[in-house]
Amino acid sequence: MTTQSDPPAAASSKPRSHWFTLAIIALLAVVVLWSFGVFKSRPKVALITSGDTPFWEPVITGANEAAKIYDVDLTVVKSKSSLEQQTAEIQNVLGRHFDGVAISPISPTGQAAALSSVADATTLVTFDSDSPMSRRLCFVGTDNYAAGRLAGKQVRDALPDGGEVIICVGNLDKENTQHRRQGVIDELLDRSYEPDRAMDDLEAPAKDAEGKYVVVATLVDNSDPQKATELAADALKSHPNVKAFVGLLAYSANSILKALEPANKVGQIKVVAFDAEPATLDGIEKHAVVSSIMQDQYGLGFHAVRILAEAARGDRAGGLPMFQRRTLPCEIITYDNVGVVREQLKRVRDGGGGGAAASSVASSGAAPAATQPGQ
Repeated sequence: MTTQSDPPAAASSKPRSHWFTLAIIALLAVVVLWSFGVFKSRPKVALITSGDTPFWEPVITGANEAAKIYDVDLTVVKSKSSLEQQTAEIQNVLGRHFDGVAISPISPTGQAAALSSVADATTLVTFDSDSPMSRRLCFVGTDNYAAGRLAGKQVRDALPDGGEVIICVGNLDKENTQHRRQGVIDELLDRSYEPDRAMDDLEAPAKDAEGKYVVVATLVDNSDPQKATELAADALKSHPNVKAFVGLLAYSANSILKALEPANKVGQIKVVAFDAEPATLDGIEKHAVVSSIMQDQYGLGFHAVRILAEAARGDRAGGLPMFQRRTLPCEIITYDNVGVVREQLKRVRDGGGGGAAASSVASSGAAPAATQPGQ
């Protein structure tokens, strides 16, 4: 009887060796794919505005562009300019497990608890308006004190002989508004460059030693354009000798012009504005507005989302500027360059950046010359 012997040991180990090799190759492939992020979920980030006016559209365009480039899932929350509503939006975001949140705070003090809760739960970036006490990772925005001084210089150039000036603001709880107003006053009164100077009293007129320039009133409209017009109209009656208005928000120039028209003061009383709303640009072309300080709205959204995206992937230092402040450039719009600015803004609306936006995306993070002391 013939019996069949077992196969040689070498022959039986060959299949096991083959599967072991395949397993090693598969494991290496997984490691490589993981390193390229194939199996990683896209970070989720949110951006919360402090208003729902057209000012925020270029901001959102920049945020969406950064979301595409840095591959994050972006949620944009357009809050009205209301402390209660924005605080509710912040609290709502807290329960949605975002990897990072960018907020333009309406009130750094009134929202201190809500902002700190966000910083405790995830990465917080502030933009447009800051809240240093919130333990945010970074602030992205204009040097608002320097921008206020630029606006003050525009008034000095338009009124070389001096005169009474009225400042129009929205919400004085916002850090950006406080700094802009103080910058305007310090420039008009020829004070030293001190970004941390305490804010001048709202009630008392601010004037220089010779009384050449006098800030006779600050009108607080609580981010209501109609109220801004009503306050400006009343101020014209209370201060019939006023020579200039300075509007610190995007809607301010249009609200001021609506007050000047019935009084036949358009062109007689100088208007210096902020930002580049269509009505502001129209006013510059018609010589009804002297000039406007244009912020890099596109860059606000772009860099806020970029920093959150990099932090979500573990880079909380390499992409950050010094002192955790990403200072964006601003431009002065005058009659001479308003056409160029319109073209820049069109490119931004079309999603292509342009102008100050393009320069901010490409720049290294240093403050622009326009925001340096004495310039």
